[in-house]
Amino acid sequence: MSDAPAVQRVYSGESVRFTHGDGYRMTVEDAHRRITEALTLAQEIPRPRWDFSLLVADDVVGVIALRVREPGMGTVSYILRQDAWGQGHATEAVRRVAAFAFTHTDLECLEAKHHPANPASGRVLAKAGFTCVGTSDLHAEGGVVVPYPAYELRRYGPSHRPSRLRQQAGQRPPPHRLPQDQTRTDRHCG
Repeated sequence: MSDAPAVQRVYSGESVRFTHGDGYRMTVEDAHRRITEALTLAQEIPRPRWDFSLLVADDVVGVIALRVREPGMGTVSYILRQDAWGQGHATEAVRRVAAFAFTHTDLECLEAKHHPANPASGRVLAKAGFTCVGTSDLHAEGGVVVPYPAYELRRYGPSHRPSRLRQQAGQRPPPHRLPQDQTRTDRHCG
């Protein structure tokens, strides 16, 4: 659990504004729980999630997770300390995790989304090869619906198999549900 203070520093300040709200600061106990959960899930077969630390000069500057959402489909999420933003660390980490997913798992497609007020995360995903495919409505406090830009990356590229989210032949595809939200193709990515 020696990484708990480093994980705690990642989940603080501006880094968690969009994920946990202003003023959130992970406690040491929360960091221990997060690490324990990651270690426990690493032992499950089939494995539901991989958690990776982003290291720069032996310093944990971020965390990236690959989750199996359903057979063949995974999600990628990441968070970096504010002092590590804008240096290419997230883009490189997303690229590496995608390469890992497509070479060491049966996942065929990865999905990711970001808060609409955080376009830098969208640029990270685009640089890592993800394609914006619409929005995913997430329900925030007070019943507010927030349309998050939604992205995907396919093992064999976008032309290998049509996206379930893209409109084809002028027809709207059936709704594609992410956990507790609704992805739509009638909105634009930011």
